[in-house]
Amino acid sequence: MDRRRFLTLTGAAGLTAVSVAGPAQAAGFPYVNRRIPDEAHTKMGELAPYGITAFAFTPSNGWVVVTRDGRYFARGIPDACFAELGRLAGAGRTIHCVAFPPEGGDRWVITTDRGVSARGLPEACHQRISADYAAGRQVVDVAFPPAGGERWVVTSTTGFFARGVDDECYQMMRNLTQGGRRVTRVAFPPGGGWAVVAQDEFHVRGIDDECYRQMTALAGDGWQLHNLAFSPVAGGWSLGSRGKAPALPADRVRQVENRVGIRERMSAWNTPGVAVAVVVGNTIAWSTGYGVLEAGGAAAAHPETAFQAASISKAVAAVGVLRLLQNRGLPLDGDVRPHLGWTLPRRPCVPETAVPTVDRLLTHRAGVVGRGSTSPADACSGFTSGGGGFAGYGPGATVPTLLRVMNGEGNSPRIELTTDPGAEYHYSGAGFVLLQRMVEQLTGLPLARYMDEEVFAPLGMRSSSYALSPGFELASGHTATGAVIPGRRNRYPESAAAGLYTTVLDLCRLIAYLNRAWTSSGDIGGPLTRASARTLLTTGPQPGMGRGLFVSGAGTDGFSYTHDGSNYGFKSVFKGYPELGAGYAVLANGDNMALVNEVAAAIRSVYGWA
Repeated sequence: MDRRRFLTLTGAAGLTAVSVAGPAQAAGFPYVNRRIPDEAHTKMGELAPYGITAFAFTPSNGWVVVTRDGRYFARGIPDACFAELGRLAGAGRTIHCVAFPPEGGDRWVITTDRGVSARGLPEACHQRISADYAAGRQVVDVAFPPAGGERWVVTSTTGFFARGVDDECYQMMRNLTQGGRRVTRVAFPPGGGWAVVAQDEFHVRGIDDECYRQMTALAGDGWQLHNLAFSPVAGGWSLGSRGKAPALPADRVRQVENRVGIRERMSAWNTPGVAVAVVVGNTIAWSTGYGVLEAGGAAAAHPETAFQAASISKAVAAVGVLRLLQNRGLPLDGDVRPHLGWTLPRRPCVPETAVPTVDRLLTHRAGVVGRGSTSPADACSGFTSGGGGFAGYGPGATVPTLLRVMNGEGNSPRIELTTDPGAEYHYSGAGFVLLQRMVEQLTGLPLARYMDEEVFAPLGMRSSSYALSPGFELASGHTATGAVIPGRRNRYPESAAAGLYTTVLDLCRLIAYLNRAWTSSGDIGGPLTRASARTLLTTGPQPGMGRGLFVSGAGTDGFSYTHDGSNYGFKSVFKGYPELGAGYAVLANGDNMALVNEVAAAIRSVYGWA
């Protein structure tokens, strides 16, 4: 899919397609105008050969055009703005941008290669522009959505800052920046919509159809879109270039998007929102979000959005368990039962000498068979596979205590020794409930608080929590048909097994830490010693498993650890490559794992990770 067509136009209903001439050329620099004042069109033609750096409309349809060598012409702009343009041009300043807040009157801003002149801007906007110049960054564009007030975008030579703009517009600016592109223009039609222009690509939503076609034609011919402005009346617009688009390194974000066809696949799998982050060189190379937090809502999914991570909860909880063993000097192969404050039942066929160790619980070999696999109550073999999860508790349901869950007084069977520990592998969320109980009994803290203090805080995972209902922004879960699940999210008192809320950014912070801890020659800052980190990621009693994580490729550059997750309405996966200093996380608020797997496969393909 052409990356410039990544965002499908919406909001253009009712516009009539017409046959139009192509872009005009002026000394090799193309420009296109529609429904703007005749004089403005004429002046643009006269000035285009000198390279237009700014063209802008006032809220009353005045206009101004400026070239890179200081030529300018204006009609109907505030007198003070016109006078300042003359002063700046006379002083030899290169004018990057002229913009007018939608409230009208004597409000304007002019940014140059050596500073800013402004009047009547929102105070925070003016402060941001001044801060950029103070830090040595030139401001190349200032844009105001039509609603006015504290809504604005400031783009500089190194980045952007936005306030009060459409979530998707903000996310696209972020995506382009992380893809190695500098945002050069942002524009807002008076009737809604937006356009974000970068050095060699652009993305739009809800703009005039013909404007989009002409932008596509210019970009397709290799021109950089330097100027884009929307008239406040009659649906007019103007766009132009003063040179060819630069040759830039591959945009990995776009490559992943295009490889998977993210928007189309989200629609196909009825998944409203997805967040993605990628680690390269043990730092977060980029992160992005697609879609919305909830079907029918306007709030976009961001990398900072917390999703239910489902069974990734087990992998993260394993870090906390090893931290506890490390700090208390407890053996990994020790019996868990003395630390439970509760008698673990066993079926008659399980010998009295059986020992469910912490290590066996972490690797699903402790004889604790998962939910849904334990019938009939006296069976000791023939259990179904895949019964290791929990259903959660929807709206109106009483959430039982952890002890009641263990006793079978919730919506799952009681936890017991069902097979001889060590003899068989049975993926078991119930086993992680016992580990949760052990942590809480030994520390006197709820798992949520323990993990906050001992794991999340040291790693900077500020938007991760095992609480039933965290206070930060949360995505809503959706059924396989795309409907919001009742109550938006089920609750999981079996927190270590299924109750983690986290973001792709936090998961990638964990990946970067574990990668460094594995490859380091000694201890590094964080919750685990080098020895504990090695234990976490080294194959244990179960082939293909570390502790709480699945591992593969040991002894090769492609060595990796991973876990995925599946709760009602949420799907997830994360994966790290210690020897490559790499990894990724994908979180989705839909009920089909295929989409998450497709995104993960696209990441691996683009980066060449086996």
